[in-house]
Amino acid sequence: MKKENELNVREIEKKIGYTFKDKSLLIQAFTRTSYCNEINPTVKVKYHSNEVLEFFGDGVLSLSIISFLLKECTERYEHGIRTELGEGDFSNIKSKLSDKQNLSKSMKALGLEKHLLMGEGDYKLGIQNEPSVMEDLFESIVGAIFIDSDMNIGAVIGAVSSMLDMTVYTDRQKISQSAKNALQEWCADKKRRLPAPRYETLSEDGPDHKKTYVRGCYIGDKLMGRGIGKNFKIADSEAASDALK
Repeated sequence: MKKENELNVREIEKKIGYTFKDKSLLIQAFTRTSYCNEINPTVKVKYHSNEVLEFFGDGVLSLSIISFLLKECTERYEHGIRTELGEGDFSNIKSKLSDKQNLSKSMKALGLEKHLLMGEGDYKLGIQNEPSVMEDLFESIVGAIFIDSDMNIGAVIGAVSSMLDMTVYTDRQKISQSAKNALQEWCADKKRRLPAPRYETLSEDGPDHKKTYVRGCYIGDKLMGRGIGKNFKIADSEAASDALK
């Protein structure tokens, strides 16, 4: 059974892109319940597992992903915020980023599962390689960072970005193209045989160098969706996403 003093804290901190003020939080993030069950009868001060950190980390991870998406994929303007992505796009990106397989894949790539403190039974079963265990580890690390940084979401986003490639699902060109393609494929389905979507400008606003366009997505003669953007491409993607709903 690996001991606490065998945990390479410096190596872990380098991999996650965050240096802990309180190293005990990092150690707890890597401590499984099975380790506590085996070592607690032999020590005066009881160890606690990463389960509670995992609970907090789950919520903080969602907040950090949302904060990242707000920063990278939206912009403020005179009427609030605008974006080329629809609600469905954001939901899809968030779901993919926080998916168990994606989180466990990142832990595996960094080799962080090898540092888990576990009981002998867990080691024999190789439980550290299970996706759910690596997902728990990821969320525990996030929870520990949130607490150690005095709830600084910026510090969490920095660490999550180091552990997880959050840009892979936010390629605007790919997302823009996917909404329009998805709608076109939906219309072309042989069960429907609907006309191909077409896009028209409903209105435009602002000076020539900073215009905002409202575009409509029509299927046949029926207006099915609206979108707003600083160019036709962004506005059409919004309109397609709206129509898909």
